Amino acid sequence: MAKKKKEETLQLTTKENVLLEKNIDIERIKEELEHYVDEKINKIFIEELDKSNRRLVREKSRKIIWKNIVILILLALSGFLLYLLFSNNYFDKYFNKNKEDVVEKDKQDDNKKESDKKIEPTATPEPTPTPTATPKVPTLDELKKEYGSLIDNYYVTESSSYLVDFYSGNLTDNIKRYITLNSIDFDSIKKEEDYQIISDDTFKTIYEKLFDEEYEAATFDYDDNKIRYVGKMESYMTSEFLEKHDTNIKREITDIKVDGEIVIITTVEGLIKDNKLYEIINNSEVIDYKEDSLVNYQDKLNKVVYTFKDNKLIKLGK
Repeated sequence: MAKKKKEETLQLTTKENVLLEKNIDIERIKEELEHYVDEKINKIFIEELDKSNRRLVREKSRKIIWKNIVILILLALSGFLLYLLFSNNYFDKYFNKNKEDVVEKDKQDDNKKESDKKIEPTATPEPTPTPTATPKVPTLDELKKEYGSLIDNYYVTESSSYLVDFYSGNLTDNIKRYITLNSIDFDSIKKEEDYQIISDDTFKTIYEKLFDEEYEAATFDYDDNKIRYVGKMESYMTSEFLEKHDTNIKREITDIKVDGEIVIITTVEGLIKDNKLYEIINNSEVIDYKEDSLVNYQDKLNKVVYTFKDNKLIKLGK
C-alpha cells in the first residue's frame, strides 16, 4: 500500500515538472516574439525615415542646381550687356574726356561769371505765409480699413492647448509655431502613408513673415495633432494628416493707435457656442447671442492688445 502511494506521488511530481517546463517555454517564446516585433517595427520606422530623408535631399539638390543655372545665365547676360556698352563707347565720356572740351567748358564758365556780374540783383518780395492746416485725425473705421487685416493670421482655435496662454497675453514660442503652421496651406504639403512632412525651410520662411524674432525649430502641438521636429531630416512630421478647423471665437476691433512703424490694435473677443456667447478662458456664459456687437459686452469678455512693428507681431497684451 505504501509503495503504491509512493508511485502515485512520483507520477504527480513528474506531471508538475512537465507543466512547469511548458510554462517556461511559453514565457520564453512570448519574450522572443515581443523582441522580434519591436525590432521589426523599429526597422520599418527607420526605413521610412530614411526614404523621406532621401526624397528631401533629392529635392534640395535639384533646387540648388537650378539656382546655380539661373545665376550662370544672369552672369552671362551681364557680361554680354557690358560688352555691348563698351562696343558702343558708352564709358568714353567718363574716362576719356577731350582736353579741348575741357578748355571750352572753362571759357563758357568764365563768360557766365562775367554776365552774372553785370546783372543787378533785384529784391524779391517776401512770400506771404500761409496758415498751417490742422492735420486730420483718421476715424476708427478708416484705420480699420488700413490696418484691420493685420490681425487676420494671428489666432488660435478653442481646442488649442495654447488657448489660455494666448488670451493671457503670453506670446510663447509654441504659440508662434502654432500660428505659423495655421498660416500654411495644408493642401500644398505632401502626404505620405498616414502623415505629412513640412520642410524646415518652408516653416522658417512663413515664421519670419509673421514674427520679428529669431526662428528656432522645436516640437509642438497643433490642436490634437503632435508636430514633431526631426533634426536628421530638417523637417516637421505630423502624427496624422493636418486638418484646419474653423474657430468659433469672434472678435471686434475697438481701438487702433499708429506711431510711426508701430501699430497697436485692441480687440474684444468671445466664444460663440450653440447661439450663446462665452468668456473664453473661464468658459462662462455671458448672454444668448443675437449677432449684435461684442462691444456691448466688453466688460465680461476677453480683451487682447496686438502690437505690430513693420507688420509683424511683436507683443500680445490684455
